[in-house]
Amino acid sequence: MASLTVVSARDRWWLRAAFGLGVVMVIAQFLAAVPAVRGWLDGHSWARDVLQDAVYLLAAALVLARALIVRKDRGAWLVMAGGLGFYAAGTVWWIAVVVKQDPMPYPSVSDLMWLAYYPFAYTAVVRLLRARRSRISVSSWLDGLIAASCAAAFASVVFLNGVTVDSFEPGLPMLVSVAYPVADIVLAGVLLGSWALSNWRLERVWTLLLTGMGINTLANALRMLETNSGIYVPGGWTDVLWTVALALIVAAAWQSPQPSAERRPARALVGMTLPALLAFASMVLLLSDGWRHNGLPLASSSLAAVAITGAIVRMLLTVRAVENLAAARRQARTDDLTGLPNRRRFLEILARDLDQRDPRSPMAVAVVDLDRFKEINDSFGHHLGDQLLQMVSERLTEAIGSDGVLARLGGDEFGVVMPDADAVRAQKIALGLLPALRHPFDLDQIALHVDASIGVAVFPDHGTDHCVLLRQADSAMYLAKNDHRGVAVATGAAADDAGRQRLTTLEELRTGLDRGELTLHYQPQMEVGTGETTGVEALVRWEHPRRGLVFPDVFLPLAEHAGLMGRLTLQVLDIALAQCREWRDEGLYLVVAVNLSASNLQDTSLPGHVADGLARHGVPPGALHLEVTEEILMRDAARATEVLAELRAMGVRLAVDDYGTGYSSLAYLHALPVDDLKLDRAFVTHCDTDPRSAAIVKSTVELAHNLGMRMIAEGVENEAALDRLREWGCDLVQGYHLSRPQPADRLVTWLRERQPSTLA
Repeated sequence: MASLTVVSARDRWWLRAAFGLGVVMVIAQFLAAVPAVRGWLDGHSWARDVLQDAVYLLAAALVLARALIVRKDRGAWLVMAGGLGFYAAGTVWWIAVVVKQDPMPYPSVSDLMWLAYYPFAYTAVVRLLRARRSRISVSSWLDGLIAASCAAAFASVVFLNGVTVDSFEPGLPMLVSVAYPVADIVLAGVLLGSWALSNWRLERVWTLLLTGMGINTLANALRMLETNSGIYVPGGWTDVLWTVALALIVAAAWQSPQPSAERRPARALVGMTLPALLAFASMVLLLSDGWRHNGLPLASSSLAAVAITGAIVRMLLTVRAVENLAAARRQARTDDLTGLPNRRRFLEILARDLDQRDPRSPMAVAVVDLDRFKEINDSFGHHLGDQLLQMVSERLTEAIGSDGVLARLGGDEFGVVMPDADAVRAQKIALGLLPALRHPFDLDQIALHVDASIGVAVFPDHGTDHCVLLRQADSAMYLAKNDHRGVAVATGAAADDAGRQRLTTLEELRTGLDRGELTLHYQPQMEVGTGETTGVEALVRWEHPRRGLVFPDVFLPLAEHAGLMGRLTLQVLDIALAQCREWRDEGLYLVVAVNLSASNLQDTSLPGHVADGLARHGVPPGALHLEVTEEILMRDAARATEVLAELRAMGVRLAVDDYGTGYSSLAYLHALPVDDLKLDRAFVTHCDTDPRSAAIVKSTVELAHNLGMRMIAEGVENEAALDRLREWGCDLVQGYHLSRPQPADRLVTWLRERQPSTLA
């Protein structure tokens, strides 16, 4: 009884000795079937009896030991040990008592104990099955029904052939005689049905157990046939089969636990083929009823009919599943919103066309990206944005016609595959798409004008692989967007490297946001009148794990284009408020200024996030300043004004950043709920030497004061500029003359050295 023992049992000498004894007994049982040895055993029947009893008792003991020692599947193996124990007890009682009685009683106590094995065996198999499959699909249940019915049908032919009610004495003898074949028929069905329910797994435990119990059932059938034919020989090959069956059951019990990842179902082809073969076998069995002399037992034909019926239902379910799978595959390759092929399908089409193309025959791919679509989405809502995308897809499809295949790659980005198009033709097709988009789109009584940037890459000039071509087209699209030229053709390796670097940086930024890699440096803001540092501006940096400190001009434009600014701003705000709280705990009452992008002001939930952050860190609203740029005029000014009003009502102070570089409209200064003007460094840096800059700065200070605002000058580089700003009445200044942006710990050191009175 060779076995693979688990780790917890390897050091038990008595267990190793028991397995060694089991191996010896299996060999002895094989030798006992050899005619020469069997002849000797006929004269020494006690030796055969001892061997047979020992085999059954040892098998039951080893399975019981496994259940007691190993926790995994303990309940199932305890039940199996109980069944084998009854079987062994029945055998011992038969040899020790029953065969010595004259006449031998029927049924005897041994019969009842042998029959008791079956319910234990059923229960053990079911418990092992449930431990491995908590949820069973309808198709698996049908496979189990087909397998169980087919196995029981064939088993019933063997066990019930020629059996009638008149074959047995009435009463208990008849019940016991019928119970044996019925129990074996049910066991055959349980074994094959359980294998089907396990998804036809070939796990070692399952394979050994079902094989062992199947051989035991086969040995019972052979014993019945040999007994009915009068050719049964004690100690023959039928007894060898019983021993082999017990050895396999014990080996199954002592298998090392197999990881769940390795318990894989059989291949799909096997899962489809086996039920079909079983159903076919049942049909052959049913048809054989017509040419059999005595016909089939009623139970056999009924079970075969059940198997065939289950196969028909299974086939119908399979057809439906195939249809659903085909529909799912179509849906997985179709954009839900526009009905166009999606990115996956687009890449498949592109890769297929490249594989089938003559290397000398050109083809082109284009990436179409709508300009300022995010502003439309933020200003008018996603519902209108979705309608716009649907109308855009219809116009692009009509404009492309038979010249290419259009797909939606995601968001406001579309892709076009243009077979047999060289660079000139591809550019001509791309240029023809722009007029189709420039006509106004009428949406909910709103006329929207949409433009696009298109990048084109051509095979084989710009790449021979679909990923390279798409990357080149994407890089060209960014060139077109940055240069405002509508259509751009890829320029080769340089653009590809730039595009790859941009995409790499963007993906690393997404990961960096997840990992909390953003950090803040703080630049002091000094009150000109008192010389005290009362606030700081928080400037974001990215602590890249390989590239070191990355400055915002590298990653903020990417974040804005990719829609990450909202998430990034909230992280910056949280870091700044946490630092503000830490400083206040140390007695350092600094106001912290945080920059907002124009897209942040389109988010109506921003005031709620700010209020939550202030409450969570215990920072008063007056300790937070938020700075916005004049770019808000290019977006939805009404929504931005509403958001700013909510923030100001909370007590947060607001400033217009980079004043003088944008529209600088007095109308919006009058309307916007802001408290401070922050003049751009381009005017401040040269205010001590350039009369024009001096005039702008002086007049802006007066304008701010007349509007009830404070004036903040950034870019103060020297003492002369600071003196002029003091002369003109500027309120706050910041710049390299005071301090460069620095981490929080170095800023505190700087404050202690420069103005100890600032620290409480």
